[in-house]
Amino acid sequence: MNRKRTHRSLIVQTAIWVSLLLTAVGCDTASNDDGQLAGGVLVTFNVESEQFKIWITKETTIQQVLDLRDGKSNANIPNGALRRNSGKDNYNAPWSWHVDPEEIEMAESTIEACDGLPSFIEDDIDYWVDNVSHFCPWSATLSSVEDFR
Repeated sequence: MNRKRTHRSLIVQTAIWVSLLLTAVGCDTASNDDGQLAGGVLVTFNVESEQFKIWITKETTIQQVLDLRDGKSNANIPNGALRRNSGKDNYNAPWSWHVDPEEIEMAESTIEACDGLPSFIEDDIDYWVDNVSHFCPWSATLSSVEDFR
């Protein structure tokens, strides 16, 4: 009996860990039943001749982006935590990285270490994700905001 309980406990613990892992891997976006992004905004930025997209679900940052779009803010630098892969539904393709949708804010100034072009991250993704950890392109300009809330 004790052996059965231990086995069940191990199965439950494994199921919990697998669930947590799947949640962590897939938590960067929300999708509706059609597989489309839902519950946030998809923001496109130009940085010099390059472009990248950020999926934002953090309400305060969504408001910051809307204020920037509407001319009510000067906080024009996206500053967010970098993650590997182009995000669920590949919203940041062709790049093999994305900015965490909950660990992002708009800033008027940032440190120079996280400034750069999207291609800089692509060219050395391990360095950027593991060491720099954030992306904050100073020359970013807001191109578009798609609202999926």
